[in-house]
Amino acid sequence: MTRPIFAFAIAIYLMASAWASSSWAQSSDGQDCLVEEAEYLSLDFWTFDQDPVLGWRSLLSVPGCQLAAADLVAKYHRALRDRGQPVIVDHPQGKHTLSEDGEIFLLYWHEGQLRAFEGQTQRAIELFRKSIKPDANDHFGWNEYALASVAFLESDIEELKRQRDLLAPKDGGTKINLGVVDGLIACFGQSYANAYGSRECNRRPTE
Repeated sequence: MTRPIFAFAIAIYLMASAWASSSWAQSSDGQDCLVEEAEYLSLDFWTFDQDPVLGWRSLLSVPGCQLAAADLVAKYHRALRDRGQPVIVDHPQGKHTLSEDGEIFLLYWHEGQLRAFEGQTQRAIELFRKSIKPDANDHFGWNEYALASVAFLESDIEELKRQRDLLAPKDGGTKINLGVVDGLIACFGQSYANAYGSRECNRRPTE
């Protein structure tokens, strides 16, 4: 009897290992979101964050999986911080050290947006605040953009407009972030998902 019990124990171990390497979450419309965590967590930062097919954005192709994507971003970011090593992005123009210790402001932002889209407002506010950069690293009015988004989530129209005015002269080139903030003002009181994403609200340049 020992051998069948041993074989059964091995089978249970293998099933548990497979389960540990993946994460299941229920989507908002009843579908299952399957995340092969080991594959995602092994990606370099740029692929994980920017690649629409290989990175966390691939989950957005499954309706209702935004919170699963948010959890994946959180796990990836936690792994980077736990390692505490520099995160280097290799662009055609050369290598750039994005972080010295694994903490990346943009990952706080992306997780926060995903949670804001799904109505996890308080957690989104906390993450948006964590995305605020030291003054020396703040370019093109990022901090004003983040604080304007916080003001929207906190239903503070006066602060939202104040941050918009501070952002306007700093948002260079495309004015994309300024267009987002103008949309938050135009659709103040609506959900973040609608104010950010709908054509009726968002004032981002189309070209």
